[in-house]
Amino acid sequence: MSGLDLAAVTAANDGWVLEPDGSEVVETAEYRLVRFPEAFPDPLQLQWVRSTRPAEAVLADVVARAAAFGLPEAYVYAKLSAPDGFDDALLRRGAQLVDTCDVLALALPADLAAPDLSGLDVRWRTTLATARDANTIGIAAFGGEPASDEVLTGRVAADRDTVAAGTGGVAVAYLDGTPVAVAGLEIVDRVARLWGGTVLPEYRGRGLYRALVAHRAAYAARHGATMAFTQGRISTSSPILQRLGFTAYGQERCYRLPLAS
Repeated sequence: MSGLDLAAVTAANDGWVLEPDGSEVVETAEYRLVRFPEAFPDPLQLQWVRSTRPAEAVLADVVARAAAFGLPEAYVYAKLSAPDGFDDALLRRGAQLVDTCDVLALALPADLAAPDLSGLDVRWRTTLATARDANTIGIAAFGGEPASDEVLTGRVAADRDTVAAGTGGVAVAYLDGTPVAVAGLEIVDRVARLWGGTVLPEYRGRGLYRALVAHRAAYAARHGATMAFTQGRISTSSPILQRLGFTAYGQERCYRLPLAS
């Protein structure tokens, strides 16, 4: 293990949830259910469940509340804190597994030597040009439509503030002046959340992903973070991160759960 306490990693896992502007949140002591705005492809998420009651019982209550939104399905995250038997209870209700990630953490500061890449330059998204490059790489990796300059200008203004304040932002890697990779960082309660790392296909295998991990970890340590935390897909990023020194504390699974009776 990396020396981090499992309870701290579990709390970091539960605490990292998405809540876009305009969301409706239902949070109890046992679960957190979020209805996203209509534009999102997965508009209803059960973001965590933690309960001492039997998994079947708490899930029945959650499904009844989720069904009140009138949507046909919910995306359910089985995190480290999920009660025993939660995955089995989901499967008995017809849930389908969508994705599996390792829950990964690393104590900071850490010696993550970046690869020696000639021509590498990492810049924060604090100019409009860098924001355009980040947007282009993100679309190539994840799909979507180009953002307007008005939207990108807002992102630049936000990142200028957060980068200066020591709470992170979006980093773009350039190789000989060409934008080739992008990755995000958010520091909350001394936890450095690493998100969205991707490299353009034609530049993979050169160490750019590792370079961006090292860049973000070094920034986070300089600004007081004591843990780097992320979820890594078991067949892609997780092996890379574990070779860098991250420890897997368990897995987080995402299911698509039908709500229609």
